[in-house]
Amino acid sequence: MKVCFLFGHANAPDTIMSRLEEAIENCYAKGIVQFYVGNRGQFDRLAATAVDRVRRRHPEIRLFLLLAYHPGERPVDLNDSFDGSYYPFLKNTPKRYTIVKANQHMISAADAVICYVCHVGNARNLLFYAQRIQRKTKLYIENIGDGIL
Repeated sequence: MKVCFLFGHANAPDTIMSRLEEAIENCYAKGIVQFYVGNRGQFDRLAATAVDRVRRRHPEIRLFLLLAYHPGERPVDLNDSFDGSYYPFLKNTPKRYTIVKANQHMISAADAVICYVCHVGNARNLLFYAQRIQRKTKLYIENIGDGIL
């Protein structure tokens, strides 16, 4: 099954919801039915909500929570929107780098990326990482952010 990973700036505004839904629809039209999001900020909450809304029109869509930390170490309660969680075993990764490494792992494994990047920060660094991966693969990238990168 094809996979899409969603990431963006933690402080994303609610106004991006319609663009998120449209981007998810675009991925669904490309045959993508598995969507992965994190749980660290406003963008992740918006992305999970957007996938859930699109899933009402396309019930075969699945939503998974990407865990940066082992669930035994940092338990997470999944709400009803999620079909499950995924923890990429990040052997020998220092704790302060686990979020970045988990995100990079998902980008490397994904067929598509939807992101909200509009200024300097970790999300922009991830977008640049995705663009490097794109040069070697057929990774589809859709940035719904506005701004100068």
